[in-house]
Amino acid sequence: MADAAIHGVIRRAIDRGDSSDTSGDSGRVSRLLPVFIVLLLVLVVGWWYWPRIEAQDSFVPTGLEVLLAAFLSLLPGLICIVQNITRRRQLNRLSTLERFPVSKTVYFRVAQTVVGHESVSGINKDFDIPIFVYFFLLLVGFLSILIGYHCDQLFKIPSVLLGGLKTEGDSNFSTYQRQTFAILATTFFATYIYSLGRLLDRVNNNDLYPVSLYYYTIRVAIAVVVAAVIRHTAEVFGLDSNPVLLLVAFGIGFAPDLFILAIIRRAFQALKIWGARGEPDAKSRPTSLPLLTIDDLSRDKIDRLNELGIDSAQVLARQNPFLLLPRLPFDLNLIVDWIGQAHLYVLVKDEKLALLRNLFVRDSFDLHMRLEDDGCRAAVCQVLGISDQDAKLLMRQLEEDPSFARLKEVRAALVPPDPSASGCNAGCRNLDVSSSLG
Repeated sequence: MADAAIHGVIRRAIDRGDSSDTSGDSGRVSRLLPVFIVLLLVLVVGWWYWPRIEAQDSFVPTGLEVLLAAFLSLLPGLICIVQNITRRRQLNRLSTLERFPVSKTVYFRVAQTVVGHESVSGINKDFDIPIFVYFFLLLVGFLSILIGYHCDQLFKIPSVLLGGLKTEGDSNFSTYQRQTFAILATTFFATYIYSLGRLLDRVNNNDLYPVSLYYYTIRVAIAVVVAAVIRHTAEVFGLDSNPVLLLVAFGIGFAPDLFILAIIRRAFQALKIWGARGEPDAKSRPTSLPLLTIDDLSRDKIDRLNELGIDSAQVLARQNPFLLLPRLPFDLNLIVDWIGQAHLYVLVKDEKLALLRNLFVRDSFDLHMRLEDDGCRAAVCQVLGISDQDAKLLMRQLEEDPSFARLKEVRAALVPPDPSASGCNAGCRNLDVSSSLG
């Protein structure tokens, strides 16, 4: 009954995805209707002031700047609306496995439930306001940067954000404000580049929520304010009007939180209010678990896994292969093999891993098989430096590991049954499905 209920929910999710993603394309585009209205208003205002712009002999650059600002501001919203397409492709690829034995595994049912759940159903009405707010902020920012920099008279007007403690009586007041404007513009571009990369990662990982867009909106404001503060205090460090400030501003746009924490920590240390905690001794730190240790994981494949947030063997060892399969251009059998190798690497680390490979033990399944056999257990114990009793407990430790147990279920389902035991028809029907997935 439970299995039937789960499959019913999954089936409805797939049907809903197929119908809504085909008939709801216009609905998802309509989510950007407020954005298009604002763009239309910008064009109307530009047409209204066009004679004045043309009189200044700058109508061609200004027109291109407006179009560029509109395109750059609209790009994040266009990235967001492709999440439904990504989800539909993942569901379709998983649904092709329903007629094979792997569809009965726990990992497969978890993957279908996760991908088909309504929380990752893509763009809906909850995204309307966040998309518009973020778009409007970007549009104002890009228009100010691309057009405002040409207006010299604007930099003669005192501004707290641009001028800081400078006054109109200073001889280089307008130049100082213009330089501050250039620094803030660099910070703004850095936050924009960061948000584009993060949006692509979130869409790729089914991890996009309305609050994410609010986060990127607030991040722009925080980064610009932090860059302005750094700019106005740069004289203390002898960096006033130094091009290095542009590099610092770009770094602030990518990681404003790091700069804020660094400044606060320095201030507290100077006041002796809060001291920095010492790092643990190097001997007691855990060793890194790079993916390069896994067989056949080249740099290109590692970069592809990094896009999904998998940056170490520890993370890979806890992955659901059916959540990776729709997002990676690799065979299911190969993904299961990589995860099994990661299990073994996390368990025995570097030196013992190399020794086990000399015994043809490539992954955690091979290790479990050797530990089960009374004749082979001694050689493995010698390599690992453990007793026979410890080896039996290690085998039990593997069996009680949820990741190992669920992956073993998937691996067993990929192995075709013996035709002599169950008949040719059953054997032909349950052939390894990984070869058909490509």
